[in-house]
Amino acid sequence: MFINDLHDVVKNGSHVFLYADDTKVYKVLNGNEDCNKLQDDLEQLKNWTQKWLLSFHPNKSKYMRIGKTDVEDTGYKIYEEIERSNTEKDIGVVIDDKLAFSDHLAEKINKANKIVGIIRRTFIHLDLDTFNILFISLVRPHLEYANQVWCPHLAKDTDAVENVQRRATKLVPCLKGMSYEERLRTLELPTLTYRRSRGDLIETYKILSGKYDSECTEGLFRKREDTITRGN
Repeated sequence: MFINDLHDVVKNGSHVFLYADDTKVYKVLNGNEDCNKLQDDLEQLKNWTQKWLLSFHPNKSKYMRIGKTDVEDTGYKIYEEIERSNTEKDIGVVIDDKLAFSDHLAEKINKANKIVGIIRRTFIHLDLDTFNILFISLVRPHLEYANQVWCPHLAKDTDAVENVQRRATKLVPCLKGMSYEERLRTLELPTLTYRRSRGDLIETYKILSGKYDSECTEGLFRKREDTITRGN
């Protein structure tokens, strides 16, 4: 009720996203003129907040430039100079200006390993069923939340995520001496890499078959006109 009309004041092609009490504004910069337009949009947002007495928190306002560009970075203001940031957490995902997600991976791997350590210190003995319940409910969600966004493309990052599950499966006494693949087969667990690929396939099917709101998924995929995949 209070903020749903906030994006209506932006007139220069910037995009405004609202989520609870967070506001994100972004614009593609092809030249210095686009920087000026973005600054003008920020001025319009400031005027809106002054009109309705709903100010942005100046110390929580940051801006980030993603990607390589020759456009000069002149900085931006809203009430005062906005601080530039290289990494920011957005709904649980750490975004960096290179979209490498190394900071996000380090944070989630560290948190998952801490929980594995708590399980090791808390339980004197772990059988297969107990381990599965604990790992699937307490550890794996940290390694899979929003993985469509941060899915690692470097082998070292893929191995770092997989190593959490590799070490965790060694907690089960009856699996000692087995290889990682044998431990997974006994526990009836797939690799985390497989689960990410399977999840991507499911999401792709849902998007292409209209299971999601088309306004949210428009432009994510472009179908080939000369397909030779026999409909798959």
